[in-house]
Amino acid sequence: MPRVVVVEDNPAQLAEQLFQLRHAGIVARGAGNAAELDALLAEAPCDVLVLDVNLPGEDGFSIAQRLYAPDRLGIIMLTVRAEVEDRVQGMERGADLYLLKPVDRRELLACIHSLHRRLAPTPWRLDCLSRELIDADGRVLGLTPQEVKVMRLLVQPPGDICQRNEIVTAFGLEYIDFPEARLNTLLSRLRQKLGGFDPALRIQTWRNSGYSYIGPEILLVEGGRRLGEREASPRLPAARPG
Repeated sequence: MPRVVVVEDNPAQLAEQLFQLRHAGIVARGAGNAAELDALLAEAPCDVLVLDVNLPGEDGFSIAQRLYAPDRLGIIMLTVRAEVEDRVQGMERGADLYLLKPVDRRELLACIHSLHRRLAPTPWRLDCLSRELIDADGRVLGLTPQEVKVMRLLVQPPGDICQRNEIVTAFGLEYIDFPEARLNTLLSRLRQKLGGFDPALRIQTWRNSGYSYIGPEILLVEGGRRLGEREASPRLPAARPG
């Protein structure tokens, strides 16, 4: 969900906007002026700024120009100033959108989500068809068929412990017949390969249990098509009790 800060000097309007955003599941904080905004941003950044123009002290135009960061922050001007000159000034100072009060709640939410999607970083992808791990910048790491099967298990869902027997089963083999040393070697080589590609990619070993993946979220795709939850999970369903 996007993190939003609303800057509005009217306490009643600010409270209403925050209520509507939070009710929609958005993490929203409020400020009444530029100083309060700066204090909030010093505590934690935001993804989208909903900014009034007529503020005490530093106005919305100046704030937008000062905080302008097109790759990191979306700015929505929300104001009663409807003149073309004001709209032009707002856009020139860094606003992505210029909305007039009163604004329909659905329109504001749609604008926030649209900006957030545009600003969201490109996700990592594991292409199970081409056997490639692709990072957010488009760099590609080639994987072996067995490495792809291991990664597919580890990243769905991330952080969960993948049992050793699950890995062997994904290879289409019987765990009891699979040499433990061979599995250890496979995981060790994969760990080294991932770490050499990006140090943020880690495989943690859980003694007498299995392995878990630590790192950025990775989407599973096949030839560019995102896999659904059922397609993505290579794990077999649990057996029903007899």
